[in-house]
Amino acid sequence: MKPDFIIYTRMLEVQQWIFDKVNTFPKKQRFVLGQQIETSALACLRLIIQANNLKNPEKTLLKLDDLNTELEVLRGLLRIGFEMKFLSAKSLGHITKRIDEVGKMTGGWIKTARDKRLPTIRAVEVEQ
Repeated sequence: MKPDFIIYTRMLEVQQWIFDKVNTFPKKQRFVLGQQIETSALACLRLIIQANNLKNPEKTLLKLDDLNTELEVLRGLLRIGFEMKFLSAKSLGHITKRIDEVGKMTGGWIKTARDKRLPTIRAVEVEQ
């Protein structure tokens, strides 16, 4: 992974924050909700790596769509943690802002992948 791959770096920061926070959850919830939050964050990181390694813009778009969905799941799980009083409003606001940054970068990446795909689609339309 390139050291200047900002979306990866941001997601790593989110991941580290989540691991630290989940350790403060009550023991029972650490292994239920906490584990789901950690798994979701790891899935986001995995999808970023997979999308980055793909050369086909179509497949990249599919991974990025999955990433967007997983970011929404992560936000939802964190919201549950807040509603159960395992996270403060300040903590939820902080991490949501970081996740939103990753979401915006994902949106830009999707636009770039779509732009790379367009010449291929136009070539097929011209041939028909």
